[in-house]
Amino acid sequence: MLSPTDQYREKNIEISTGHNPDLNAVPLPNYSPQEHETWAMMFAQQKKVLSKMASREFLEALDIIQLPEDRIPTLKEVSANLQKATGWKITRVSGLVPEKEFFECLSQKLFPCTDFIRGRDELEYTPSPDMFHDLFGHCPLITNSYFSDFYEYFGKAALNANPQQLTALQRIYWFTVEFGLIQNPEGIRIYGSGILSSVGEVPYSLGPQVKRHPFNYEMVVNQYYEIFHMQEDLFVIDSFEWLLDSFKEWVKTQKLMP
Repeated sequence: MLSPTDQYREKNIEISTGHNPDLNAVPLPNYSPQEHETWAMMFAQQKKVLSKMASREFLEALDIIQLPEDRIPTLKEVSANLQKATGWKITRVSGLVPEKEFFECLSQKLFPCTDFIRGRDELEYTPSPDMFHDLFGHCPLITNSYFSDFYEYFGKAALNANPQQLTALQRIYWFTVEFGLIQNPEGIRIYGSGILSSVGEVPYSLGPQVKRHPFNYEMVVNQYYEIFHMQEDLFVIDSFEWLLDSFKEWVKTQKLMP
């Protein structure tokens, strides 16, 4: 079974190294009018489809983070909103980063974001996460204190993991941060960034093709997944507070943190 990094390498997607949290020192990309239109199209498309499918926590967070709908935001302006909400900042990366570097960033309350946007031929799916995935899919929920604390704790725990534990953590991350579902009063709703930023994944994740299970650590850490396929199994948490508390308990059983 291939690790997430190896799955990306098998598709010839580059794994980059290095990140820059000093966004004042990062040259601002000169986005074309078409690229701004791509952002606006995807934002309008996702906002419409998510209005009744995304978790109330995500929809509230989207209001807090104040992403512009008609243009590509700068990493600096989004970072300022995150810092104001929960003390997190964005650090700029050129693409996918190795697991250890990614976890180090999370442990320091830094979220790695790219500053390139997908092409028009990749509106429904892009194999390499772009800034729409990062900024629209990931960043809003970092304004939620329980979820941002989960991120930080996850990063710290992962730095102490052995290879077997790292595999388990990668699966927990995949079925929470990337493809997580949550129980809201209105029913099961979406909070995973891989679903939130993909027009195809949204209806699929709540449709009859998917088996939705109550979140169970033993089941999740043994659930293999492939990055480039629709997920047949997804897991539902009760709340972000429950996610944080239960993850801390799981980490203790693994002796990853005191």
